[in-house]
Amino acid sequence: MPKLTKTVIDNATPREKQFTIWCSELKGFGIFVQPSGTRTYFVDYRSPNGMRRRMTIGRHGPITVEQARKLAMAELGSVVKGRDPAGDRTARRRSLTVRELCEDYLTMTEKGLVLLCHKFR
Repeated sequence: MPKLTKTVIDNATPREKQFTIWCSELKGFGIFVQPSGTRTYFVDYRSPNGMRRRMTIGRHGPITVEQARKLAMAELGSVVKGRDPAGDRTARRRSLTVRELCEDYLTMTEKGLVLLCHKFR
């Protein structure tokens, strides 16, 4: 298990199936190498409730190995503080947008389910 470097990643020959190269210096940080040659950084950790989580950081190329390592350290640091970065990401993606919230509000108003109060001075 070598330290993940640009040389190690670029020299990884794609195989018939996806495989993982783990970083020897940062526990939980690794890269997937796809049969197509695509390489994707990820971080693997246990959430505060003990569930194993894996979160994609980004693709090799647009993101350097050092940038990915810094992002992985930030995510792992938040796990130490009791957060679940992958769970937070999922919750954000499922959240209503402001547009959806406004549309819901207007729909409820049209149905008479929202009372409008006006203050008079």
